[in-house]
Amino acid sequence: MTAIEIDFETRSDVNLKTRGAYVYFASPHARVLIGSYKIDHGPVQRWQHGQPCPPTLRKEIAAGATISAHNAAFEILCFIWLAQNAGWPMPRFDQFRCTAATAAAMSLPRALDDLGAALALPVQKDKEGQRLIRLFSLPRRARKGEPPGVYFNEPEDHPEEFEKFKAYCDRDVETEAAADRRMVPLSDFEQSVWQLSETINRRGIRIDRRSARSALRLAAKAKNALDAKMRAVTDRAVGKCSEVAKLTAWVQSRGVELTSAAKADVSDLLADYDDLPGDVRKALGLRQEAAKTSVSKLTAMLNRADADGRVRGTFMYHGAGTGRWTNMGVNFANMPRYRRAFEDAHLRHDVLFDAIRSEEPGLLPLLFGDDIGRPLDLLSDSIRSFVWAAPGHDLLQADYSGIEGAVVAWLAGEDWKLKALFEIIADPRLPDMYVRTAAAILGVPVSAITKALRQAIGKTSELALGFGGGVSAFYAMARTYNMRLAELEALYDPVWGSADVARREKAEKRYESALKKGESRTAELSRTAWLACELIKTGWRAANSAIAQSWKDLESAVRGAVQTPGTVTSAARVSYVVRGGFLWALLPSGRCLAYGMPRLKDQVWVSRKDPKTGEWLDDEVMDRDSAQAGERHGVVEIKGATSPKVTVLGVDATTRKWTRYGLYGGLIQENNTQAVARDILVSGMLKAEAAGYPVIAHVYDEIITEVPRGFGDVKAFERLICELPEWAAGLPLTAGGWRGKRYRKE
Repeated sequence: MTAIEIDFETRSDVNLKTRGAYVYFASPHARVLIGSYKIDHGPVQRWQHGQPCPPTLRKEIAAGATISAHNAAFEILCFIWLAQNAGWPMPRFDQFRCTAATAAAMSLPRALDDLGAALALPVQKDKEGQRLIRLFSLPRRARKGEPPGVYFNEPEDHPEEFEKFKAYCDRDVETEAAADRRMVPLSDFEQSVWQLSETINRRGIRIDRRSARSALRLAAKAKNALDAKMRAVTDRAVGKCSEVAKLTAWVQSRGVELTSAAKADVSDLLADYDDLPGDVRKALGLRQEAAKTSVSKLTAMLNRADADGRVRGTFMYHGAGTGRWTNMGVNFANMPRYRRAFEDAHLRHDVLFDAIRSEEPGLLPLLFGDDIGRPLDLLSDSIRSFVWAAPGHDLLQADYSGIEGAVVAWLAGEDWKLKALFEIIADPRLPDMYVRTAAAILGVPVSAITKALRQAIGKTSELALGFGGGVSAFYAMARTYNMRLAELEALYDPVWGSADVARREKAEKRYESALKKGESRTAELSRTAWLACELIKTGWRAANSAIAQSWKDLESAVRGAVQTPGTVTSAARVSYVVRGGFLWALLPSGRCLAYGMPRLKDQVWVSRKDPKTGEWLDDEVMDRDSAQAGERHGVVEIKGATSPKVTVLGVDATTRKWTRYGLYGGLIQENNTQAVARDILVSGMLKAEAAGYPVIAHVYDEIITEVPRGFGDVKAFERLICELPEWAAGLPLTAGGWRGKRYRKE
């Protein structure tokens, strides 16, 4: 099959970053300016706006050539524009390949300049490109005497610079082609998953734009009202609820200790102190209410909605190293949690959205009460439901129940948990896994587990501790579910009472050691709260000994693979081998995770000197080079060697740069678990598509489809997506779903 490598440069008056490629190309001012391409690794050839489609390119496209591009979703839109406006043939969607997707699947950087650097390519992306893009792709200001309108720098205005622009496009094609030759292509199956991902992106997610616009106006009025109240309460010392420095200073002037007006600090102060002055409590409550930023998602939705009200192009294939998707533009995977009061109220959507469309903040508390009806809180609760189905259609959704807990138990062979999960699937009336986990940690019958203990111990530990997490992980998850310090302290008595003497003594020693080092949340947690978290951790690990053992086994398997390249090692259903400069993890599905340039780093046991007291702290593991540097300065004493650490290169989630980091057992198991859960999701999505349920969105463990009213059945859909692929035999899997006009979370 003929292979084409291609890249286009374009222009539009629409901001590509804030509004997305679909809205960008929908503008009447959009234009494809130039294109550079290679056919079967031949020389780079060029096309320029105003010229016909090159005959050889037309011929190969018609013959079904494979078309490779970096971030091919953009090039597909270029082809659509060219077909509609310049007489080009439109390739079939299945002809396209994406080299950025290929890079991501190898845990390489997506950005072409970073990818070229990571692969040390002989040809690199031209750094001058951004200047040329600003010159030709972005609108210029109207010149003196020109009427208002949209103007661009034309090629004939800057002929020499435009030649550089064409050369820049050539260079991109050369870089993309060089990278493509160095990378392992997607498997046929994963190529089909990428194709499905782009199909979902083209379908889009319909937004209730009228209600969204009304909500933004309502939110602006509500914030103005809250600011006015803040000025009144503080005697104008704080002009707006967003002036956190002024608010902090004012609270301190009232004799109340407050280090910051961050959400968590304000929540703790309001919840844990009954004797706050009334004006301070009111001011902090205003800050808390005004701090809701969720309505910014509505702005993003409106910015990226096409003329038909659908937001397209939001799902990035292999956005995370595990293969999970991430979102672009609108983060549908990070919607705010419902307040408990809102969840329990089961408000009617028609009444709620009629109220939002009124644009009157004062109407909401009148209709729904002072608590539920706080305008900004209520809009935050309602964010999901601004997504709605097309006329004559319903959303039909289902999400996998506790899939990560099931997958990690299946991978590790935690037999008691697998048996329990199958029992619960067979009879959902039985105590759920959170109840059983709490009972196992406390060593009591499931009948002794209250709703509070189920949430505080069972649910929090199941969500926080499966991947080697300790006190810090448990505390962070507890805060996610709005547990206060007092609630953590209240866990001390039941947890301490259930622990044997050896576990208590070990926990106390760990606390003293962490306190001396200033680690593991000892600054935030009281001694009793810290010990409660630590004993829950050790209790969870004792109850889930196979999972805890899997962390050690995986770390050993990875270390063995790196120590002896070419040798296959295995643990917890995953096999590892080092080949071609990568550590490959073969998952049960047959897909591989990639870790770049694995290395071994020597580690030693050391004792560190406390810089404040001069006291020698408890032994810990440290990289040998850091330990030797510390030993030279007399602040570290090396006690002996331990197993080396494996380090690899991967894309940093924040900087998006290729960064070296260490692998440890819990992280390895977390990656494997999330990757397997992703593969189960893909299986469900493909089954949904084949059965006539078009997928419009997906979030980790959730599949959202849009179907004609009257088509399909929720229970049948749940069963359909839970049909296990052969490789997942023995995995306990169940799902729960709903159908309706507006998106919601159940």
